[in-house]
Amino acid sequence: MSLKLMYITNKPNVAKIAEKYGVDRIWVDLETRGKYERQKNINSVKSDHVISDVSAIGKVLSKSKLLVRVNPIYEGSKDEIEEVIKRGAEYIMLPMFRTTEEAKMFIQYVGGRVKTILLVETPEAEHKLDEICQLPGIDEIHIGLNDLHLAYGLNFMFELLSNGKVESMMKKIRSYGISCGFGGIARLDEGGVPARCIIAEHYRLGSSMAILSRSFYDSWIQDDEEEIEQAFRYGISEIREYEARLLLKPASFFSENQKTVSTLVNHVVKEMKEKRKSQFAQIVWEQDTIQGDYQTLEHISDTVGDSFYLLDLERFKNNFLNLKETFQENYPNINIAYSYKTNYIPSLCKAVKDLGGYAEVVSELELQLALACGVEYTNIIWNGPVKNKGSLKNFFINGGMINADNLSELEYIDSISKNDSGKIYYIGLRCNFDICDGQVSRFGFDVTEEDYRKAIDRIVHNDNLKLDRLQCHFSIRKPEYWLKRIEEMLELYDDLKNRYGIEVSQIDLGGGIYGQMPKELERQLSEKSVSYDSYSKYLSLIADHFKDSDRLPTVIIEPGTAVVADCMTFVCRVDNIKKVCDRYIATTTGSQKNISMANINPPIDIIRKESMDSIVYEDLYITGYTCIEQDYLYKHYRGKLSKGDFIQIKNCGSYSIVMKPPFIFPNCAVLEMEKGTYRVIKRGETFNDIFATYKF
Repeated sequence: MSLKLMYITNKPNVAKIAEKYGVDRIWVDLETRGKYERQKNINSVKSDHVISDVSAIGKVLSKSKLLVRVNPIYEGSKDEIEEVIKRGAEYIMLPMFRTTEEAKMFIQYVGGRVKTILLVETPEAEHKLDEICQLPGIDEIHIGLNDLHLAYGLNFMFELLSNGKVESMMKKIRSYGISCGFGGIARLDEGGVPARCIIAEHYRLGSSMAILSRSFYDSWIQDDEEEIEQAFRYGISEIREYEARLLLKPASFFSENQKTVSTLVNHVVKEMKEKRKSQFAQIVWEQDTIQGDYQTLEHISDTVGDSFYLLDLERFKNNFLNLKETFQENYPNINIAYSYKTNYIPSLCKAVKDLGGYAEVVSELELQLALACGVEYTNIIWNGPVKNKGSLKNFFINGGMINADNLSELEYIDSISKNDSGKIYYIGLRCNFDICDGQVSRFGFDVTEEDYRKAIDRIVHNDNLKLDRLQCHFSIRKPEYWLKRIEEMLELYDDLKNRYGIEVSQIDLGGGIYGQMPKELERQLSEKSVSYDSYSKYLSLIADHFKDSDRLPTVIIEPGTAVVADCMTFVCRVDNIKKVCDRYIATTTGSQKNISMANINPPIDIIRKESMDSIVYEDLYITGYTCIEQDYLYKHYRGKLSKGDFIQIKNCGSYSIVMKPPFIFPNCAVLEMEKGTYRVIKRGETFNDIFATYKF
């Protein structure tokens, strides 16, 4: 049976032509809620369809079915669905659902009056497919590759086809007797992976439907009716003729085509990564060689004060993508949860969300920040030893990812879950074990102690709780400790599977990764040529462990320093230079607290006015403004320096913002740099900011 072909348009003339040449379903797309934020960084259409388009398209159709994609479930869903049915929809599609409850609600609102289609495009929906497929009232399920590949942080939507995820989902859906399909197709010989190869995969996997994509014909930007006629006449004819030939092909053809698709996908992904790496290298070069000029810094200083931070957001984004891609080279199913506690500047947190990453928080403050940045509950991981009970309850029942730190916390979660019989809540455990780094971590369940077994037993004996994640985190950043970390986590995974029949879907390895740093920092930290590869190579152990498994757990890493350290520069100014007991001391408008680097000489640049007379010092100490004797920014400086010079200190993105107290001076401004321009994204704090909570 040939594929049901679907085409998205709100133009009646295009709909009539598409119907004329055999398009089975004309699709009006009302989904707007949240779509721009999810897809603003990719070349996809953000629909401008409105409810009246349903009636307008319905009036011109005689053979093709009218399909309407509504918004994800929200407070107005029932009314929206009622109106869509009233206007003649024959199929209604629900996008971006995450829970079985949302799917149930959708089916209830439709009430069997028209056909229902669920669009699976979130990891949460994928993980609950067995539950969802058992719901009565589902007519079809379509797998949406665009949003799903973004949610998994992949580069290319057809990676979901080559990595087996689509195949696994299709098998599961079809086992319940539900018609299903996936993704879209272009013209027969067009696209990074030609449509003929994708169509053959549809036939191999038993797909019954596909979308005609913008690559097939983009009626959003073309309105010449003769061109539209030609595109659909020849395009549909080519597809149908090719489908007829596929029916005669032996099984060996489809096996070979599967390999071809994998090769082509890998080629496209490689090209995308190489392009990104070349862009990344260019950004690194510019940042390492071009210094802020004195005139610019003086102008900024006149505006925001004599000390401030410069944030390079593009560098942060490239660090994030580079780190993820490096880890994916050794294990494909990776996602990053950015550690908010390392640096919670909102523009960084929003960038992670837009790049498909998770938020890793350890406090109610950070949780509120994640939600304010538009992060969904289901994309937030809450770690930490102390969690506010009120916020914890709300977070938990909204589907947030909690990694329990202790038995007392788990007992409270256990009691919450029992208040809602029949609902499944997913929980993670933070695990503590010896990785031979000489440190005793105080976080999580010691896996050799009784509390760990008690925690698992409590989860196992609660029908409302399901253990779905194991998490660990160790602070020592040396790459060699990652080997022991991974070995221990795999042992815990196997123990859960063998002893309790539990297969967790996520293995969270935490953070503790060095980022890129200048040679002078590597030398002082006794770390030679540490790179993302130094850590990611150990993930081959996980790949080997699951090489014969059809269910790859998602590996999560929780970096902070690794992606943000080199994205911020602290700028301060020399206030005075004096001599004390044969020691020359330069006092600045900054402090060691601003750079969060103790007992180390950070990478610095001196920006001076050309006309200034400067003295050359052989051994000068650069100090902060505080009254603490050990407030040194740099010891044994050699070179020119004078009052009024600017000092730029690099690699200040890690923990500087979040751990700087309003001691002596309030916290300073932050400016975002972009293409030679500077934008204030945080003003300097004032008396009122510090003392507004006090009673005078």
